[in-house]
Amino acid sequence: MIVPMKIITLLCLKKDQEKVLHALQEMGVLHITHSKQPLCMELNKEKEYYDRLQKAFDALPIHSERKTTADTIDVILEKVEKLVHQRKELEALCEKLNYERQRMQPYGNFNPARLSSLAKDGINIRLYRSPASRPVIAPENSTLFVINKDKIYHYFVIIGNVNHTCGYEEMQIPEQSLTEIDATLLNAEKELHSISRELERMSDGKDVIDETLLKTQEKINYLEIKAGMGSTEHIVYLKGFCPADKADKILKAPSLKDCGSSIADPSPEDEVPTLIRNPKWIQPIKTIFDMINILPGYREKDIGGVFLIFFSVFSAMLIGDAGYGAFFLLITMVSRKVFSKVPSTTFLLFGIFSGCTLVWGVLTGNYFGINDIPAPFKALRVEWLTHEKNIIHLCFLIGSIHLTVAHAWNAISMMNSTRVVAQFGWICITWTMYITAHTMILDATFPSWGYYLLFTALVCVVMFTTTPGQIKKDWADLMMLPLNIISNFVDVVSYIRLFAVGSASLSVATSFNEMALEKGINSIFTGLSAAMILFLGHGLNIALMALGILVHGVRLNTLEFSGHAGVQWKGIPYRPFSKSQK
Repeated sequence: MIVPMKIITLLCLKKDQEKVLHALQEMGVLHITHSKQPLCMELNKEKEYYDRLQKAFDALPIHSERKTTADTIDVILEKVEKLVHQRKELEALCEKLNYERQRMQPYGNFNPARLSSLAKDGINIRLYRSPASRPVIAPENSTLFVINKDKIYHYFVIIGNVNHTCGYEEMQIPEQSLTEIDATLLNAEKELHSISRELERMSDGKDVIDETLLKTQEKINYLEIKAGMGSTEHIVYLKGFCPADKADKILKAPSLKDCGSSIADPSPEDEVPTLIRNPKWIQPIKTIFDMINILPGYREKDIGGVFLIFFSVFSAMLIGDAGYGAFFLLITMVSRKVFSKVPSTTFLLFGIFSGCTLVWGVLTGNYFGINDIPAPFKALRVEWLTHEKNIIHLCFLIGSIHLTVAHAWNAISMMNSTRVVAQFGWICITWTMYITAHTMILDATFPSWGYYLLFTALVCVVMFTTTPGQIKKDWADLMMLPLNIISNFVDVVSYIRLFAVGSASLSVATSFNEMALEKGINSIFTGLSAAMILFLGHGLNIALMALGILVHGVRLNTLEFSGHAGVQWKGIPYRPFSKSQK
């Protein structure tokens, strides 16, 4: 559920500004908006310091053993920055040397200083290269020697006692010979290795930097709020959003008794942050929302519950294998024990997906791509689900139910308006499109009552999409009706992807099984080969399935369903002004 918000405005004297801010920070419930652009020198310095800390934190490797260090943060930061600067210079040097080595390798090892000495005596030696397909000819009064050649270039030198010119690509003479380049490169790589060891030794300072990062981020937030407050000659003020059930915590706080305050409901023009509180059974879906960084707007619908239910069904159908489901469930249970600090909702989410996949795989009779299964597993299989046409039919049915839920939800939110009838019309259109898809793709007969259903739907949508007073504003919606109906049909048909991806996953698993076992297992070598093929094949299939779930399972909820439900995912995260949490 999206938590209702209140707008709270606070005014105080300038001398009380810091006391008020510290009190709000301790309460940690007010999402503050800036009254002006937060600009000040101290804020800029803290941001620069934070960037330095972050770069130092990233430069230090993660150490398996947690140790403490006696060095202060300033000492650690100075040492790390110095090492990082040296490493950057050495990496640039190595890149330059490797380029020079590759460029001069075809010409062999020679002393560049000797060429310079000859040039002073009037003997000019220049290095060239030319495409292998082009013949090379020495210029007049000069001698040409081909040093090397490959499939792409001829590498040669031209020697003359005059400044000859030609149309070949000239290669600049290096400052060092290949031997010197290799020696310099070796020394640079040794220094880089030494720097890496030193950074590894300093990894115990990573926790110190992490603590300082949190404190610095907290200070930056504080300075931004302070600099962003509105002000007059003697008074400063701020405005923010607070959950309605937490408003009294601010308005009645003893530490804010000297402040002037006001409370109001957000207006349609206000950009209100979104705070979602859901029952425990819905909370696992937050993992998906955070992963793909989506959030419904304050005035939109929280579809978390519907998302979780249908996403679980979609995931099961996209994977479609009981063996994989059992494997995922086992991995989830083991991971829960190993990674005990990870939020439990993440494992609960994967447990739900794994359980649904296991059930669907048992019903369809698929176990690691094997269809011919023995009893008692065969008795659990539903024969109706083993036919492709039935699965396709089921996909259209699930899609129609999914979109019907969206329009029914819209209708409930419009219960006091005549536009609720238009939503009933869209539900009728959705089921008309279901019948149409069933007819066109599965060669069924379009029922006669389907025409009455379509006529009823069109009347409801045309007559009640808008009101007579709003016809000038909403006439475009009526003009787009034909395209919206076609779009509705496309949305229903798009649920066939559940069958297509699930069928493809099954085919991949079956193909690798046949590939591994087609010649039988009659020796240790063939056994190992079969095991390797099965491991790599099913591993690849699992990776493709994970991608399919993120692409198709998420899409059906965030595009098809959300488009019909009117959810545009324009939410602003609720971030209250509070102390940083590690």
